[in-house]
Amino acid sequence: MTTTQRSWAKTRTTESGTTEPLLMVRDLEVEYRTKRAIVRAVDHVSFDVFPNEVLGLAGESGCGKSTIAHAVTRILKPPAYITGGKVMFNGIDLLAMDEDNLRGFRWEHLAIVFQSAMNALNPVMTIGNQIIDAIQAHMPVSKRDARTRALELLNTVGIDPRRIDSYPHQLSGGMRQRAVIAIALALNPELIIMDEPTTALDVVVQKQILYEVQQLKDQFGFSIIFITHDLSLLVEISDRIAIMYAGEIVEVAPSQELFRNPKHPYTQRLMNSFPSISGPKQVLAGIPGSPPDLSEPPTGCRFHPRCHVKIAGLCEEVHPALLEVAPNHSAACHLLDPEVAP
Repeated sequence: MTTTQRSWAKTRTTESGTTEPLLMVRDLEVEYRTKRAIVRAVDHVSFDVFPNEVLGLAGESGCGKSTIAHAVTRILKPPAYITGGKVMFNGIDLLAMDEDNLRGFRWEHLAIVFQSAMNALNPVMTIGNQIIDAIQAHMPVSKRDARTRALELLNTVGIDPRRIDSYPHQLSGGMRQRAVIAIALALNPELIIMDEPTTALDVVVQKQILYEVQQLKDQFGFSIIFITHDLSLLVEISDRIAIMYAGEIVEVAPSQELFRNPKHPYTQRLMNSFPSISGPKQVLAGIPGSPPDLSEPPTGCRFHPRCHVKIAGLCEEVHPALLEVAPNHSAACHLLDPEVAP
């Protein structure tokens, strides 16, 4: 870390290895309210993120992953509303924070990297000016100092600092994504939420950016919530993975444990939907059916209409609880509950 980098870095007050989470989400509920229907996109979701941890959030499109990201950062817009739960960041209740305090809190402590870099960046402003604006909006620094920081950030994320006066359309897709990551890093936040940051990139550039993200995390000590539908990608980058289905978390485990021994039928089918990069060739099997309409979710277990191992008369009627099925490994499935499984 250079002298300039040290001047921007925060002192991390939480000791490495602490059991206290940086972010605690408890019973979070988010609804989309329209004239036609009320859709509960996030239904009593709870999870923790610990210091210097990468928590992966995986599931099919429409399961609520991005809605969680927007709820945690308080950037939801109507018709989406947070209707219940708590979001605690180092003991601070983000849902109770007023807009003025929240504006100062974002980027300095909590930042987000959006799904499409081209849409996230202003097309009529240079990359440098966008980074400078983010810095000056939160810190009383001169434009010269902010520009120096912007040059440093571009170099940190692998962009030639001479591109500071380039516009987004003059950069490749990978460079634009790196620029968005640079903006998120500008104030050295403790937590960065990455919402499918590599979806539109080819696999070579994906690999490069994931490696750089891991290097940056180790260098600056921030935590990450990494959101994607690509479970194979998460196994590689995450410490723990939470699997979402129809607005709920159905399984949580350390990434390697989940890869070796998935417990929930949905996770098992999801794992079989992606090819192995280094393992033997195998026939892939998709998941039959489609995710449910959350304006009228299924009764009981929400996965039961697509589940090949459901317990007739039970899974259709009784909602399964998220139970610990192994050390640090929880899943919500009646087949894993010794009190109800046949």
